[in-house]
Amino acid sequence: MTAKATAPTPAPSHRGDAEWLSMRERGTVLGIRAAYWLAIAVGRSAMRPLVALVAMWYALFDRKVVRASRAWLLRVHGRPAGFWQVYRHLRTFAQVTLDKVYLLTDHTRALRFTRTGHELLAAQFASGQGAILLGAHLGSYEAMRAGGETTDLPIEILGYFANSRMINSLLARLSPRAAAKVIHLGDDPIGVMTRVQDSLAAGRFIATMGDRTGLTDRIVRAPFFGQEASFPAGPFLLASVLRCPVYLVLGLYRAPDCYDLHCERFAERIELPRQDRAARLQQWVRRYAERVEHHARSAPDNWFNFFDFWAAPPAAPPSPPPP
Repeated sequence: MTAKATAPTPAPSHRGDAEWLSMRERGTVLGIRAAYWLAIAVGRSAMRPLVALVAMWYALFDRKVVRASRAWLLRVHGRPAGFWQVYRHLRTFAQVTLDKVYLLTDHTRALRFTRTGHELLAAQFASGQGAILLGAHLGSYEAMRAGGETTDLPIEILGYFANSRMINSLLARLSPRAAAKVIHLGDDPIGVMTRVQDSLAAGRFIATMGDRTGLTDRIVRAPFFGQEASFPAGPFLLASVLRCPVYLVLGLYRAPDCYDLHCERFAERIELPRQDRAARLQQWVRRYAERVEHHARSAPDNWFNFFDFWAAPPAAPPSPPPP
């Protein structure tokens, strides 16, 4: 790669997902470890009662999550959601969360995968040039990575994982191969950018999310389910600097055991000319929002942003008076 740039420095966002990013993990390392070994020991089918119990606990006692679920389902369906609709949404989240254990440790015999557009990634891989895989908190990104591993597609995940240190630390010990394929956005943006550039030059895929601010100060407002929402500019700015193809990828969960892996070409190259940089950036973000909305309508229970996604950013502070 010839492109040189500095990566965006992670910073707290200014809306509801900042709280989501800073939320402490529930449970302890011991509890997480016990859940892991239980999941592996008894298998996915035997864990279904526990998944149902966890979802019921959230549906009964976590008011914040229930409120976010109701708001989301109202937008999707156009009518208030009842208790069982909320429960189904939370159960989907609980199941997909549990499936991370199986996906990251190659215990996937109980799961099925369907693929749409996978030939695009195969052709891209054959070209020897890497690409950015742009996803969302819709379904399972781990399913995309597991699906990629079964067909020899090297995928690395770029993200901000400060809110999941315990789980990531445990998985790093239990599945070093999976942990090695995670690029943490942290306190070394230049080092992150260098690793990303090296990976793309080696023909690997860099997967990142485009639906949560918090990776960069800069946000772009775009229509999403009838109202403007905030999206991070960082993934699109990164793609413009790296000058590589971008694909939209999603792993949608279909009960009881299937993941539909979707891939579509998002851009051959994201270009942001200086003269109309802001307008072009907004066009790309709007397109991303439109495509995520399209897929979210087909699988609404796969939406896992449990906060006020449409919260308006705070007003900019007033400029100081001139001296």
